[in-house]
Amino acid sequence: MMHTIYCFSNGGAGQWYKAMAMADDGHVLAQHICSAVAYMAHDLGITSDWKHDAYNAHFGEGSWELVWVDNPLTHHGLQAAYALNLALGAQQQEAG
Repeated sequence: MMHTIYCFSNGGAGQWYKAMAMADDGHVLAQHICSAVAYMAHDLGITSDWKHDAYNAHFGEGSWELVWVDNPLTHHGLQAAYALNLALGAQQQEAG
């Protein structure tokens, strides 16, 4: 099964921006602080091999693809992953 890892800008302003990679199962696999949104594709591994070790550790080598998301608020795949992320957080809180 091929998994999707959604890469996107998670906010920021001025000199620092937050890059994030969230898997289709809701797990956040990578984060990076960037000086510009333009560097995020490289820093999250879309145009480089950065962070690939984390992606391979989670899903296994060759079983994932990276997708850049321009608008996280309207992307259906990322929104579904985010709903799973919230559920994971709730489970962790219940487990205490």
